[in-house]
Amino acid sequence: MTVARAEAMSLKDEIAPVIAGGFCVGCGACAVAAPEAISMVRDRDGVCQPQIRKPALLDGVAGGVCPFSDAAPNEDVHARRLFVGDVTPDAHLGCYRRTLAGHAAEADFRQGGSSGGVTTWVLVEALRQNKIDAVVHVHPAAGGALFDFDLARTEDEIRSGAKTRYYSVSFETALRRAVDAKLRIAFVGVPCFVKAVRNLASRDPDIARQVVLTVAIICGHMKSPGFAESLAWQAGVPPDDIAAVDFRVKRPGHSAKQYGFSVKRAQDTATLVKPMSEMAGRRWDGGYFRLKACNFCDDVVGETADISFGDAWLKEYDGDPGGTNVIVVRSELADALIQSGQSSGALDVHDLPPERAIASQSAGFRDRRDALAYRLWLADRRGGWRPQKRVQPGRDHLTIMRRVIYRLRGVVRVRSFASLRLSKRLGSPRPYVWEMTFWHAILRLAGDLESLTAKISSRRR
Repeated sequence: MTVARAEAMSLKDEIAPVIAGGFCVGCGACAVAAPEAISMVRDRDGVCQPQIRKPALLDGVAGGVCPFSDAAPNEDVHARRLFVGDVTPDAHLGCYRRTLAGHAAEADFRQGGSSGGVTTWVLVEALRQNKIDAVVHVHPAAGGALFDFDLARTEDEIRSGAKTRYYSVSFETALRRAVDAKLRIAFVGVPCFVKAVRNLASRDPDIARQVVLTVAIICGHMKSPGFAESLAWQAGVPPDDIAAVDFRVKRPGHSAKQYGFSVKRAQDTATLVKPMSEMAGRRWDGGYFRLKACNFCDDVVGETADISFGDAWLKEYDGDPGGTNVIVVRSELADALIQSGQSSGALDVHDLPPERAIASQSAGFRDRRDALAYRLWLADRRGGWRPQKRVQPGRDHLTIMRRVIYRLRGVVRVRSFASLRLSKRLGSPRPYVWEMTFWHAILRLAGDLESLTAKISSRRR
């Protein structure tokens, strides 16, 4: 694997403000760029962070790899270089060829996935067609952390990496193994991780040549391991006794949104399942255990990926507990894989108007547009470095109540970490459950007040 030499900003200067400001998402790109100098470790909350072991070895190493630095190209720059020909640019979806919705019809791909199972089917099909030798994606881990990136070289191994993992992970070890073994790979990750791999590919010809397919998982935000630990504890399994978790258990007879959470205790064959609706800290827009970096991200759908997959959170699909994928296709290879599935009947997918694809992620776009603008405005008012984004800072587009809600979510994010730490010290989940139940009620009250003030304002017009 090639180590690029510095041309403009060095890696050392690039990552310094990112780490100091708490903007690191823990992807591991810097550790790939400088493996002798940087290793990835977990902080007190279990979040992956870089540890600079040998600063002198960073001298002269090129920057431009961190997805949250200003030294790397933004998503628009990558897209213009990567996706040419029959593509349509869009401010929300990035450049795209097609937008679709549907599920895998072959075998049990759908049942084995968090949503429609198309993500795993596409990866397996790429392996069957000899387009790739392996997949680099998140798998259950053998010890310590519950999940980590790993290499999958067979269909069974790819299938074992199915399902969404709301958990902090880093890809440096798995990606380095794949590149050193000269494997053609598909890389699967959240948008900022895919962008990080694109950044690395622009610096390293080996990575550029060997990463032949990138797959983005549409992302609301990354979670720390505390999310899994808090849910498991509420199901009766303390953090130190967790053997395995599943964040998205499909429940027959319930809507796609009414999924459950399951946990298995160490040295126990039984699996405990609880509806997510019964859990404190379940509200996704509350920001529980959300990484700070995610407050400064403007890419919802993975605009630099060959293809993106997410949940089709639309009314017409909500009644199907099997799950439905929304799909954004960008590259010729990704399009060919989808078309082969359509032709063979392995995929039951249909065209979805791009505006409906955007609507399926409406909450995410509000967070990465309206809310992000306000967070940027607040950060600028406080002063200091923060990542440059494609969204302009501002607050005038928001009502006072909406600003209050966004500020409350910021408080909840911080308190979720602190509250779980307290629970661990006391050996009981009660402090966390009590406090997060309180904040859940506050957020609901704020939402109700916002709706009420909006109704009053509309009547006065």
